Amino acid sequence: QKKLPSVSPYENDFQSAEPGLLPEGIMEIDGVFKVTKGEGDKQFLVMENEPLSENAVILGPSLKGAASVSAKIRSFRKRRSYPRFAVGLHGISGFRLRVVPSKGVVELVKNEESVKAMPYKWKHDEWTVLQLDIAPDGEDWRVDGRVWHVSEERPEKPTVTLKHKGSPGQGK
Repeated sequence: QKKLPSVSPYENDFQSAEPGLLPEGIMEIDGVFKVTKGEGDKQFLVMENEPLSENAVILGPSLKGAASVSAKIRSFRKRRSYPRFAVGLHGISGFRLRVVPSKGVVELVKNEESVKAMPYKWKHDEWTVLQLDIAPDGEDWRVDGRVWHVSEERPEKPTVTLKHKGSPGQGK
């Protein structure tokens, strides 16, 4: 079994960031993001409502191989418009764990294409936790995604899982 390189964990809760600005080390790919004060003076990274498109930020160190990412995300439905939100590993063309409330699914996405989807019931205006893990599995790679609401326990079994042949990629 080959030894995997160790990477220092990246963590950002946005509490020390300057409100109204995008923290250093975070790059906007599309959309406009900034830190905003919320309930109880907690600070959050917030995406502006406009432009209405697929928006993203990249943060953390560049990784190759086994990795894990998790985030708490709160999104809102407006009339018949539903959000779509995700976390990802290994850059823009890497794997993403994406919640698509309009379809009632959570999906694994690679290179902008959905490669696996499972049913999921999203709760409007509630914090949702997304966790994406990529680990070696023999000659292949195992990609596990867990999604749950903060009012629930973390699921023991992944919400969606995939066995991937070849490298999972490299990137932030």
